[in-house]
Amino acid sequence: MVTQETILSLLEKAKNPSVSVYLPTHVKGEEVKQDPIRFKNLLNKAEQKLQEHEVSQEIIDSMLEEPRKLLDQPMFWQHADKGLAVFITNGDFEYYRVPLNFKEQVMVEDHFLITPLLPMLTLDGTYCILTLSQKKMRLLKCTRDSVESIALDEAPTSLEEFLQYDVNEKHLQHHSGQGGGNNAIFHGQGGAEETNTEELINYLKRVENEVTSILKKRNDPLILAGVEQAVAEYRKVNHYSRLMNESVTANPDPLSNEEINKKGWKIIKSYFLKEMYNDIERFGDLTGSDKQSDNLSQVVEASYYGKVDALFVPIGEQSWGWFDEDRDTVHHSAEQQNGEHDLINMAAIKTLTQGGSVYALEKNNMPQKKSIAAIFRYA
Repeated sequence: MVTQETILSLLEKAKNPSVSVYLPTHVKGEEVKQDPIRFKNLLNKAEQKLQEHEVSQEIIDSMLEEPRKLLDQPMFWQHADKGLAVFITNGDFEYYRVPLNFKEQVMVEDHFLITPLLPMLTLDGTYCILTLSQKKMRLLKCTRDSVESIALDEAPTSLEEFLQYDVNEKHLQHHSGQGGGNNAIFHGQGGAEETNTEELINYLKRVENEVTSILKKRNDPLILAGVEQAVAEYRKVNHYSRLMNESVTANPDPLSNEEINKKGWKIIKSYFLKEMYNDIERFGDLTGSDKQSDNLSQVVEASYYGKVDALFVPIGEQSWGWFDEDRDTVHHSAEQQNGEHDLINMAAIKTLTQGGSVYALEKNNMPQKKSIAAIFRYA
């Protein structure tokens, strides 16, 4: 999982020279066999660029030794994602398999190319899903691309377990049908209609106590997954402030953790985008003021001086040039030349490392369809 912390850590490790390699990969099919061949070609291209930077062959061989070992690991390529990002310096080698479609690219600079990874930051974050089931209650810690269980040490994870610890005459009567109503709140999960609603609500209360205790320490948003009545009853006993209004309405029992997370992600992604939407609106509200700009030169200069609070960059776009700090002047070129950088990438690096927010969007989704957009901390 690539997070903002991942990228900041990469930027700290960058040195001269730093190699960035991006490769679109394939999860299955015959094309998987072509991925290592294409990666080999990109590493050869990296070698050529290092030679152009007058790096000694001894250092080049040392830098590319570990990446080239991947070429002889068939299992590595059989467990790929949509994209492979590789970062190499003399003494360090890291790679990330991510669910993004990259274009093939190699860059050798004194810093890494990070803009292709930025879409991961827009939807960065953890959340939890609680599956409401009388058979197997599950609390899941999730990200967009991962899911794992959180143990419930104090609460029962099934109604059967709850009844074993809470047996008394009243419960025995209800369980045998001698009193109480039979309004099932887990209808459709098999046998639920034989269980008294009061028992199920007490079961939910016990679960809620521990779930809320865990989540108050984590502070993650919580999504409920279950049939409508079970979700409604849990909401009545809930005391956790970050419970999401929308829930996964389904019987969770036959669903795997991954299937539940996929349904939960459809709900949570708009929540993670809330800050971005607020900044898009803020950019519009500042139209005409000195606290925002869609001028690349102004944005680049502001980023170098820590002035950018929020930056919007278009996915897949690059603009070559360099910033003359002595004269506060941005120089532009139609294509990359010696000593010139991707200005959009540099603006993103400067903004991130100085505490600003960076959002990568498709060109048509940029604020007011601008080619770049920034909100400044001050005019």
